[in-house]
Amino acid sequence: MLRYETLVLARTEITNDELSLLEKFFDSHVANAQGKVDAFDKWGKLRLAYQVNKSEYGVFVLARFQLPLANVGAIIKEIDSFLKFKCNEFVLRHVTTKLTSNAPTAYQRPDSVDVGRSSNLDAFLKENKVENLLKTVEDSEADEMED
Repeated sequence: MLRYETLVLARTEITNDELSLLEKFFDSHVANAQGKVDAFDKWGKLRLAYQVNKSEYGVFVLARFQLPLANVGAIIKEIDSFLKFKCNEFVLRHVTTKLTSNAPTAYQRPDSVDVGRSSNLDAFLKENKVENLLKTVEDSEADEMED
């Protein structure tokens, strides 16, 4: 079995449905070729070194998989065509590389821009010790209205 990985750069607006479409595609096509998907990992939103299609940020997705020696070229071409033509609305760039036999199975995942951000406003305010910020703004507005 030969080991490959495909790194996909997607728009930041990629939906969960589009991500699941990518994952299902890799699962089905690699399985049809008697291979197996080792990892499918969304790295998250990262700042790009340069703008790609007027975007300064992108979402990276890494798929690692194994393929048997037979028909490797055809499977890689199918993956390339799928990402170029079927996913052109949300995929900005992609690259598929063959991994060496001694390449480690683990990889160092970069920290995304979203790491550490709280999606809940109340939790964010408490984490940053500004719990009473909104209350003080509301109180000052109320005082101004009374005058």
